[in-house]
Amino acid sequence: MRMMRWAAAILLLLMMIPAALAEDVVPYTAETGLPATKTQAEGELEDYGLTFPEDMPLAARNFVLLARAQFEKHPFEKLPKANEYTDWYFHDDREIGWCSVFQIWCAYHSGMQLVKYKEDVTVNPGDCISAQEGRVGNVYYVFEEQGRWQQADKVEAIPKPGYIVVYGVRGSTPYTHVGIVETVKDLGDGVYELTTVEGNINSTIKRMNYRYDATPKRKYYNMSVVPEDEIVEENCQYTVHNKKWYVTGFGATW
Repeated sequence: MRMMRWAAAILLLLMMIPAALAEDVVPYTAETGLPATKTQAEGELEDYGLTFPEDMPLAARNFVLLARAQFEKHPFEKLPKANEYTDWYFHDDREIGWCSVFQIWCAYHSGMQLVKYKEDVTVNPGDCISAQEGRVGNVYYVFEEQGRWQQADKVEAIPKPGYIVVYGVRGSTPYTHVGIVETVKDLGDGVYELTTVEGNINSTIKRMNYRYDATPKRKYYNMSVVPEDEIVEENCQYTVHNKKWYVTGFGATW
């Protein structure tokens, strides 16, 4: 009888394998590097009326469009700390801050090369990359190690659509949160209006719109709100994340 039960259990497991393989899951553990997947064809994704620089690679464009699609999928919806993005990445129901895991999900599904800190990997100048790191500080280290980091308090860091933006907190950590730059509007004199898509803003996916000063008069005071009479979109948060936050820098994904 015991042998029959074991045989039945094994048969059930074998029947479940094809279904499991069909699911959209990370093919490796979170501790190993992820292989890039094929990016979507031009025009395959909804463009939401966005326009991009002519030299912006397709994978970087799709990175933005996939992030925007996730915002549209969960507009102002509170998500648990264990959600579809963390389940996909960790294969379990752990509860974590998931801002970086969200960008990993978007990067992987857009066909970008994911790179881990201190990984022995070749990154060519034209490759589209992002960081496969759950910790925001390690996201910075990946881009810095690859020569693709722009530190806002050391250089005139210029954002581009598809770049990673890392935020810090004055008087605390310079690596508190990460988002994806959706659009950049050059206002002149080193001031840019950014729209970003960010996971885990008060447990939601949000589009943020604010002004970033690449040459601020005061160090670590490089974010400000858009004037009320210039607000044009209804589905953006136009207040800054927190009065103590600042832009630490940008990771050049392309």
